[in-house]
Amino acid sequence: MQFTLLAVTFLTSLVSARDFTLYNDANYKGAGNRETRGDDGACWNLNGKGDQASSVWGLNGCTTFYRERDCTGSSWNNWGSATTVPDFLNDHIWSYKNSDACCDHNGRSLCLAACITGCAPLGNGAPACIANCRPFCREGNHCISG
Repeated sequence: MQFTLLAVTFLTSLVSARDFTLYNDANYKGAGNRETRGDDGACWNLNGKGDQASSVWGLNGCTTFYRERDCTGSSWNNWGSATTVPDFLNDHIWSYKNSDACCDHNGRSLCLAACITGCAPLGNGAPACIANCRPFCREGNHCISG
């Protein structure tokens, strides 16, 4: 019985983790740094491992990358893989958070089911969506990047 419980706990932790690799060059080229952390919203500092990052490869999942340590400064929500990172983060990714709720690759809020009204694409009504989201989706970093 203990073995079964341990196996279930281990497998559950794998399911709720995001695995991604930051590459030094665009199009997943150059040296890479692999990260695997839970989707619990905890902040992780890269300690210099992201100061050359230009692309990110990962399976479906959401990561918010930050320009400063301790998940501060300008941010970008990434869903899946990206052949390039935004210019303001190129060679300047210092920290990140994984989450199970953020924008998809088209900039639409994944809070759609939780919103009273529909969500418009990012930059065209997203603040109204956030205001109408349930509490677990209300924080701006879950719906749009800052």
